[in-house]
Amino acid sequence: MAVFTGTTIEEAKEKARTQLKPTVNQTIEFAVLQQPQHGFLGIGRRQAQVDAVIKDKEIAMPSLEEKDEQPAKEPEQKPASLNSAEDELDPAEIKRRQQANLKKVQATSKELVEYLRTVFKELGIAVEPRIVNLEAHDLKINLQTEENGRVIGKHGRRINAMEQLSNIFMDYHGAAKVNVELDTSSYRERRQEAVHNLAQKAAMEVVASGKAVFMDPMPARERKQIHHELENNHHVKTYSHGREPYRSIVIAPKD
Repeated sequence: MAVFTGTTIEEAKEKARTQLKPTVNQTIEFAVLQQPQHGFLGIGRRQAQVDAVIKDKEIAMPSLEEKDEQPAKEPEQKPASLNSAEDELDPAEIKRRQQANLKKVQATSKELVEYLRTVFKELGIAVEPRIVNLEAHDLKINLQTEENGRVIGKHGRRINAMEQLSNIFMDYHGAAKVNVELDTSSYRERRQEAVHNLAQKAAMEVVASGKAVFMDPMPARERKQIHHELENNHHVKTYSHGREPYRSIVIAPKD
């Protein structure tokens, strides 16, 4: 048994092949001991590790009867029904997966709190992140600070950027599909009211001028709010434009 490392699993395997040099009658059996991890902003980087063992190939000698036989045609396999009992998860298994996912979110959210504290410290802002709501797919963190303006940034750009980074952090560390919301000093509540007023004002401008209005880039939460605000307006239509993180809303005449 020998352990080989590399930046990828394949690189570690190639090192094993080069060093062990198996003959034509030998093969190498691999077992992955550790998956590679690039780290997040340089933190937590680790190499791939594989265990390699040389074994002799087993050569089966066919009998005379087998040489004369034609290969049997494999029976046609029918596709499994999507609604078969085998495809249905047991309720206990569903509950087990949900609990496992929740534990993963709980553990990763603690790492995120430390990460946010460190990042804001590097920015020269004293922040104490507090988890105020944690569910299997939702996480809300309140950023307690005496410098709310600096945490929020101009037009909310800093807190929105940190929120987007937080979602990436959770996904990267194995807590996938978790919606992270960062807030400070009830900023999200105040911003929601501001977005409502902005949507109504822009819709009135579109109706009056007959021309489309291109709004500033905003996070997905606020774009969704504007779509919802104006979905029953018979005079305008809304659609998203551009790519993240510069995706924005366009409000245009309906006809």
